Amino acid sequence: MRLSLPALCVATLAARPVARCIPLLLFTCCLPAQAVYKCRIDGTLTYSDLPCGSDTLTLQNTPASQRQSTTPEDSLRHEKSEIARLQRFREQRERQDQQIRDLAARGAATRERKCKSLSLQLRWREEDLRNATLQEERKARVRARRAAEKLAQECQ
Repeated sequence: MRLSLPALCVATLAARPVARCIPLLLFTCCLPAQAVYKCRIDGTLTYSDLPCGSDTLTLQNTPASQRQSTTPEDSLRHEKSEIARLQRFREQRERQDQQIRDLAARGAATRERKCKSLSLQLRWREEDLRNATLQEERKARVRARRAAEKLAQECQ
């Protein structure tokens, strides 16, 4: 009994499990390389095939055929330029992080000044209440209560 070539291939693939993987391996070798993005999301480092925001770092993919045909000088030059690019990216990221820290510190300082001012106003209102006459006592008590509520709302 003679088998045709397609039938022989099918019979061979069915008989050998490793042989079934060969077409799949050949197919994946032919796929083009895609960009890989390095992202930091909530402090976690992730890699993705899609950009993840403004702070995305694109990792360069060079085909193996291109890498093998370069001279050592070209490789060294490429690596130096890649190091310089990564250094610039790191410095830019550090500047952004410093700006965020500066803004947070300014916000905390502003909040601290406001809380001290409200605390001082409350102290003055309580002093006015102690020195108020019977006719002014009701208004002074309301002012002191409102100052205490404002302090509690803004600073606690």
